[in-house]
Amino acid sequence: MSASQKRTDDSSIGILIMAHGGGTTWNKMVKDAAKPLIKKHPVEFAWGMANFVSIQKAVQNLEAGKLDRIVVVPLFISKHSPILRQAEYLLGLRDELADQPMPVMHYTEEFMEMSGVDLDESHKMHNMLFPPTLNQVELNTPVQFTDALDDHPAVAGILRDRMLALSEDPANETVVLAAHGPNGENDNTGWVKNMESLAAQVQELQKQDGKKPFKNINALTVRDDAPKDIHEQARQHLRAIVRQGNISGDVIVIPVFLSPGGREKSIAQRLEGLDFKWSGKTLLPDSRLTDFLVGSVEKVI
Repeated sequence: MSASQKRTDDSSIGILIMAHGGGTTWNKMVKDAAKPLIKKHPVEFAWGMANFVSIQKAVQNLEAGKLDRIVVVPLFISKHSPILRQAEYLLGLRDELADQPMPVMHYTEEFMEMSGVDLDESHKMHNMLFPPTLNQVELNTPVQFTDALDDHPAVAGILRDRMLALSEDPANETVVLAAHGPNGENDNTGWVKNMESLAAQVQELQKQDGKKPFKNINALTVRDDAPKDIHEQARQHLRAIVRQGNISGDVIVIPVFLSPGGREKSIAQRLEGLDFKWSGKTLLPDSRLTDFLVGSVEKVI
């Protein structure tokens, strides 16, 4: 196959990268990570919590060209999330919504115009919309989803580097991996299980490199958006783990967040008054996430 033929084939596959989104820096780091894909494929980004308008616009932009299919890459920490289940519904991979619709925080006016959902003042609160249901987006191209980050080895490698940058004596250091986490208990269990797999991978990498494993690596979520009692329980659990680790060594706290400038700073804030090592560095920027994006697409095409 010639280079020109390869290019044609690549251009017939559109890439839709989904990510939570944030400020300019947050979004730019995601876009920078996707540059190799942008050189080979039509690429669109859908920011938000499976936002109907964002996804519909991305699909429309992709379908403006001639595509054979759309590959959706959910650049989220975990697949155990109502956000990804909603995205699967919106893009036709589920016949019904699996959860209550996510609140609409952005594109609210456009949502009211485009979604086809009957809304009134009772569905508005704190500058957000809480739709009672959702319709699927208009779509004329087959869609294929790839996996979220979950316990991918690239994530384990990045987290290990974040730990080692702060580490002085791994055998006497407790590491705390702290992620945002979901509201639901079943989702939270799956989220933490993947993080525990990442912790095990880090320890194995330490052994493979002839280095001592860390004394302990704990995985937990802070569940910022959960009801007050669950959120407070998660906060107390985080503080207890750090206090316990300090009894017989040092503590390193690593935020398991995608991009900087978001909620990762709240992890350190809720540990005020406790001793711990912290850089605040997120998964991005790191070339291994570029490899993850490229590999996710290549795996399915």
